[in-house]
Amino acid sequence: MKKFATKSPIIFEIVLIVAAFVLALAFGLASQIIGFDNELAMAVGRILAGLVLLIIFRSCLKNGKQFSGFLIMLPALGFALWNVANHFLTKGDFNPLTTEILILGLAPAIFEEVVFRGIFIDNLKKSGKSDMAALLISALFFGLIHMTNAVNGNIPQALVQTGYSIVVGLVFGAIYIRTGDLLSVMIAHAAIDITNQIFAAASNTPVPLIIAFIVVLAAEAAYAFVLVSKGKPAEESDPD
Repeated sequence: MKKFATKSPIIFEIVLIVAAFVLALAFGLASQIIGFDNELAMAVGRILAGLVLLIIFRSCLKNGKQFSGFLIMLPALGFALWNVANHFLTKGDFNPLTTEILILGLAPAIFEEVVFRGIFIDNLKKSGKSDMAALLISALFFGLIHMTNAVNGNIPQALVQTGYSIVVGLVFGAIYIRTGDLLSVMIAHAAIDITNQIFAAASNTPVPLIIAFIVVLAAEAAYAFVLVSKGKPAEESDPD
């Protein structure tokens, strides 16, 4: 499996994503049968699947010292700060932190970072792709997978979420490529998803806030490209 993942990383990623959907569906159906909450059961399933994949592909943790990229990761928290600011500026709803919110926030942080950053970028680079190519491919895949949200009929919202996810994928991917620190990226991802659920924004967003959001996205994307263009710090560079 690992040889196939390295030889054909894009095909392997597609297979992995399809398998993830199938497993999520299985968890959802099983939860309905035994009376558990569907969404919560699927979240637990994603956490478990992410941890299993992390054990199998633990080499993605060996590309750098974990938590060494914590400072480099801090600008990525701008997405989480935006969630908080947007909540107060639009006077949205507030949901107190619960165990359910924590699990729902940790599920994508663990599973998606292992699949889209750790495994995918690691395999892309092992297959001979440059840092920039690995970053762009992984971010594009991460964004496009969110187009599945169009199944609810709201295509414009799905397109916005796809564009947002591409930028998030660029930032997280750049941090991982730069530092090899997957755990810090998981923390940033969890912070974004948890604050998004706690600090809900109102449905009607004023135009000035939309413009501000675009500026934030542009700044985060620029940060990602700067990180990758600089390459790894000398002390963390791969030996010749």
